[in-house]
Amino acid sequence: MHKTAFIVHGRRSIVRRFTREFDRCSRRIEGEYKVFVTSRPGHAKSLGKELVLEGHTHLVAVGGDGTLHEVVNGVMHSQHPECTVGLVPAGTANDYAKSIHATNDLFRLIENVNQAKYQRVNVGAIRLSDGLVEYFVNIADMGLGVDVVKRVNKSVKILGPNLTFSKSILQSFLTYKNQEVSLQAADWSWEGKINSLVIANGKYFGSGMCIAPDADVFGDDFSIVIIGDVSISDYLKYIGKIKKGERIDHPAVHYRKASSLRIQSKFGIEADGEYIGELPHAVEIRKRSLKMLL
Repeated sequence: MHKTAFIVHGRRSIVRRFTREFDRCSRRIEGEYKVFVTSRPGHAKSLGKELVLEGHTHLVAVGGDGTLHEVVNGVMHSQHPECTVGLVPAGTANDYAKSIHATNDLFRLIENVNQAKYQRVNVGAIRLSDGLVEYFVNIADMGLGVDVVKRVNKSVKILGPNLTFSKSILQSFLTYKNQEVSLQAADWSWEGKINSLVIANGKYFGSGMCIAPDADVFGDDFSIVIIGDVSISDYLKYIGKIKKGERIDHPAVHYRKASSLRIQSKFGIEADGEYIGELPHAVEIRKRSLKMLL
């Protein structure tokens, strides 16, 4: 018997839109179901862990990358990863939804729950300097992206997701300073100043920017994108190609693969659009460790 919980981001516009759709199709759900609305940062994570331990078979995140990030961490930290996770993309960017082609059709998602349809996707694990582990499904990055995420999360977002992210990126470029980093994978290493380091399961970040065109949520490795000591003029020159998912032909841009990566630097790290904290000792892939409704 399915036991499904919908964890809805507490923004009023998201709750209102979801409630309207849910009222039309909730009668189709087989088994038990509950709806929870988050009230604070981290609430979806604690709810997710609690609901898995209570025996829920499906948790559906209703929101953006941040809401999904919290729900996935709740599932992974529960140590019962057989719970299936779903996504109704309703957030600011919805970047992971683009990589997995997540549906906005609630009827279809409910049918996938009823029919126990899912695929196993990769999850990234970040081991922080204090020994704690944080998981991500889409992208973790260091450098400029951390500054951008902090600005976006503090903004009101009245400009919409694309303009909000573009404005935050340009503002960050005016104050951000490239820093030294040392990277060690199993079969390659790299040292130098970076603008950004992207560790990708999914292809997109920053509201639709296809930064990692080679990424595969079902693959054996992360797609690693190293953007070295570049300037704002370089960024502006190539932003069109990034949005189209084209590789950048620039001496300071490097594309690599790795299933694990050790990092030495003074950077903090963000994952799935959420600031995580100080630099990790290592990032590793957990291959096909999460059941995802697709």
